[in-house]
Amino acid sequence: MDSFVIDGNAQVLLKKEGGETVVVKGGMTAEGFRVLSTYAKGWLTFAYLQDHQGIWWFNARANKANLFTQDTEAFRVVHEDYSCDSQYVYLEDKPVSPSDPDSFGPLSGTPYFARDNYRLYVKDSQHFHLFDEIDTYGAIAKHDYCTDSDHLFHLSSGLRYANEYKHEMLEWLRQHYPDTPGWWQVDYVNQADEAVQLEGNWHATATSVFYRTESGGGYGRDAKETFHLVRGVDRSSFEPLDEQYARDRDRVYFKWRTIRGIDPKSFESLGGRFGRDKQHVYYNGYRVEGADVLTFEVLGGTEHLGLSRDQNHVYHAQYARTIQPYGHPDDVLQRIKGADTVTFELLTPSGSWAVDANRVYLWGTANKKIDRTSFTHLFEAYPQSWAKDRNSLYNANGKRTVKGIDGASFVVLNRYWGKDDQAVFSFVTGGVYKTADAETFQVTDAEGSAEDELFFYAVAEGVVRKKKKT
Repeated sequence: MDSFVIDGNAQVLLKKEGGETVVVKGGMTAEGFRVLSTYAKGWLTFAYLQDHQGIWWFNARANKANLFTQDTEAFRVVHEDYSCDSQYVYLEDKPVSPSDPDSFGPLSGTPYFARDNYRLYVKDSQHFHLFDEIDTYGAIAKHDYCTDSDHLFHLSSGLRYANEYKHEMLEWLRQHYPDTPGWWQVDYVNQADEAVQLEGNWHATATSVFYRTESGGGYGRDAKETFHLVRGVDRSSFEPLDEQYARDRDRVYFKWRTIRGIDPKSFESLGGRFGRDKQHVYYNGYRVEGADVLTFEVLGGTEHLGLSRDQNHVYHAQYARTIQPYGHPDDVLQRIKGADTVTFELLTPSGSWAVDANRVYLWGTANKKIDRTSFTHLFEAYPQSWAKDRNSLYNANGKRTVKGIDGASFVVLNRYWGKDDQAVFSFVTGGVYKTADAETFQVTDAEGSAEDELFFYAVAEGVVRKKKKT
């Protein structure tokens, strides 16, 4: 591993394994210098260092140390790039606020999770985020799973609820935590066995409320039911508002999650994942910062895309941090940069194509390669959605550009066929038929039949068949 040395000029140097030495940038001095902790990420060495000025974090990628705390008495390295002083928990040299250094520590049985009394800290090789929807006092981890007394979570692209997989952890928890209260115990107080339907997916017992989901159905398999506990509900005032939102006298709920900082009395659902109270707009249970409540509108039936706008911005859904800088990732509503809110227009009910005065949008994302001035939406035949510009033909399903078609001369003959000056195209198969004679090709009925100078063509069960004329 690389090491740190002091040279004859009282400079702090990084000495690499091969013998090369480089000056550590950032302003560290030899006075009071010592190495507190080092660890390797691949072939790079990162470190917590100290001199008379305070504590430094050495970033091997930039070969630079950054002074981030002078609280040398209370400072401690907890685990690799976690540390604490008397006020904060640090990720590398960045303070997490608020945080509780006295209660902070990694969870056993996992390289991914740590906790304090405020929240869970989640770290893998690529990302770091905070998660505050878990009861950290009773958090238990097994590799990439983490659980509290009510909910199970799994780490993949982010930490997600994984209650449908509780059966995979059940025996392990009973074996290793037989005396810890939780959903794996037979006397768990929030069992859903006797729950009755209130409305839609909302179910309840005399004391608890649950949100029901289904997963894993199809291809001859029955869907698996999962009942997710809605925590903290005032049962006496609880009321479902629609399929995804509910409230009681104190809180508003999106499915089984509590929405923070919301006004229950003024809250209204706007359909799908959208809602608002007197001050803020919400999507998927998360506040849309800066959205104008009075002018906000949902565009069409595009819940999965989150297409919407107010007087200032156009929005779409993105899988991103729920709050900056360390919020956990989920589907949140974000501004479409550069979109013109006045001229923005959906061209299809699915949201596959949209335009404003300057750009074309494919599934809510600006497509800079498509020419706006010549862009034309052709037709939609779910799941296909066809459009063209002067350059090419496009299918929104798969974001496909059809190679071998000239958009400037392309014409739609019907929902089965189209052609340009040189080639015939089938909307059914998505194939270009260069051997067909484009000049003489014509449709002969509305069921997919066509002909050219030499052949008859028919479309049956998604396949183009051709027959030579006699």
